[in-house]
Amino acid sequence: MELIKSNKDSITSLELAELTGMTHANILKAIRKMEDAWIKTTGVKFNVSTYRDNSGKSNVAYKLNKSESLYVISKFKDEIRAKVILRWEALEKQVQPNEDTILLEAMQILNTRIAQKEQQLLLQEQSIKEAAPKVEYCNKVLQSESTYVTNQIAKELGMSARSLNKRLQAFGVQYNQSGTWVLYSRYEGQGYTKTKTHHYYNSLNKQCTSMQTVWTEKGRMFIHDFFKHKNSIDNL
Repeated sequence: MELIKSNKDSITSLELAELTGMTHANILKAIRKMEDAWIKTTGVKFNVSTYRDNSGKSNVAYKLNKSESLYVISKFKDEIRAKVILRWEALEKQVQPNEDTILLEAMQILNTRIAQKEQQLLLQEQSIKEAAPKVEYCNKVLQSESTYVTNQIAKELGMSARSLNKRLQAFGVQYNQSGTWVLYSRYEGQGYTKTKTHHYYNSLNKQCTSMQTVWTEKGRMFIHDFFKHKNSIDNL
């Protein structure tokens, strides 16, 4: 139910019904019955408002100031008049924020938001500082032109180049095509490898060439991370 609310300036017919123990319909009848005399005396009509009940239907209600409400209940029982008078005292004692209070609250909210923003900036700066070594590594190392033959990386892992190639093949990382190791499509195009032309002399002392797959720094780190992850799974 969407109700209109009483305040220090007005009390609603809904609250009068609650205070008097009467139905709202009967309170409305009492207000309307006494309104004509009030209009003749003051030249002012009672303030009509609306509210929505639980079904969503809009209904009429009144908002009466202190004089109007006390006039309406003037013919009610003493106990009811006493309840309404006490209710008015409670309403009038409610603290209403002045301009200074509103300004102070607004400043407090603003200062809180500024502090939160400054905290966010400090956290961002800290994250950037913590990430700086990694960023520098990516910029200087992973983007470098350095390349490694399989034998170099195999030694770092404590195995032979043949064993490393076979294991990478078994794990679905690469396959052998006409004597050259080629990455499967899942890993191809990631910047892990490069193809270089290798010059050599055969048994007839004739210069020949062959294609050789070499690993970039990014590829080297991929292999290290790959085996580290694989060993972690195997140890479970």
